[in-house]
Amino acid sequence: MTSAPMPSRGNLVAECVRVMHLRISAGEWPRLLPGERRLAETLQVGRDTIRLALQQLERDGVLAPADAGARRRVIHSGGEAVREKNLTLKIGVLAHRRLELLPQPMLLEIDQVREALSSKGASLEVFAPAWYEQKNPAKRLEDFIGEHPCTAWMLLRSSAAVQGWFMKARIPVLIRGYPHPGITLPHLDIDWQATAHHAAGQLWRMGHRRVVVLSPAETLMGVEAAVRGVVELGEPGFEATALVENGTSGGVGRVLARALNFKSPPTAIIATRPRQAATALTWLASQGLQVPRHLSLISLGWEPFLDHLVPEITGYRIDPEAVAKLVVRRLERIATGDPNPGGNAWITPETVKGASVGKV
Repeated sequence: MTSAPMPSRGNLVAECVRVMHLRISAGEWPRLLPGERRLAETLQVGRDTIRLALQQLERDGVLAPADAGARRRVIHSGGEAVREKNLTLKIGVLAHRRLELLPQPMLLEIDQVREALSSKGASLEVFAPAWYEQKNPAKRLEDFIGEHPCTAWMLLRSSAAVQGWFMKARIPVLIRGYPHPGITLPHLDIDWQATAHHAAGQLWRMGHRRVVVLSPAETLMGVEAAVRGVVELGEPGFEATALVENGTSGGVGRVLARALNFKSPPTAIIATRPRQAATALTWLASQGLQVPRHLSLISLGWEPFLDHLVPEITGYRIDPEAVAKLVVRRLERIATGDPNPGGNAWITPETVKGASVGKV
């Protein structure tokens, strides 16, 4: 895969003008240029050099005159328009956290997707803008997508506002997660409701009748589906209570202490997040309670660190490499303009037998 042109170390202003013109002609910046700071970082030159280059491109008739506080608008590419279908496939990922802060399974999946795309001469870039989870991100999204043109996008943990904007804008996109009500965009995620239903059924067969579901404070469609899967088990005498923790170890401990003080305390805990399972195991031990002797524990999510806990946690996991193949196939079809990439939108995870569930 050929890399984007970069300025040489000679006459930097002239070189920046040449390189920016090349990138504009190639369709990398079809409507708006990135801001000065971003251009300086991309081309690895100072902002003064960028300002002089922008002034020259304006004199050349490539850019519109500058407006205060606005990015430069492209008015003439200086060459034939490049059809989008002829551009190298470029996938943009919008995430709620920086790459290094994402859960390890998602990091592995993104790495597999990047490698698969690279083998096809395509590329992937991950963005984690600070405004991604704002209540009204429409204006920011419009500017951002104009500044970072991609053939198709993938959304991680996206809000209803973000999904709705992409659906209205008709921009090729894959939701890597649950769609919000009314959203008809292509999506791919674990079937959290069916997975949680399976976990509840497993506990039921082991004699458990009172179960607590640990839920994070964030309003997430997948977690809501998981809670429904447990609550709606429908077996006689089965009671499930969802308790919200604040994302800290202390928060998990407080909700567990509250649950154990119920008139009819639970005999099992279902964690919707791997970190909850780890904290529950150690907090219960600090209270003199053993898993699964006193309480059983299941984790609906999985991260590699769970493999190192004793007892081994019962739960569910997915193969990042297998999921990456599903993601790439869908992205390739979406990038060609196919709004319905086909295939099952729900992933069935593998059951980890573990040793953290016992009979009552």
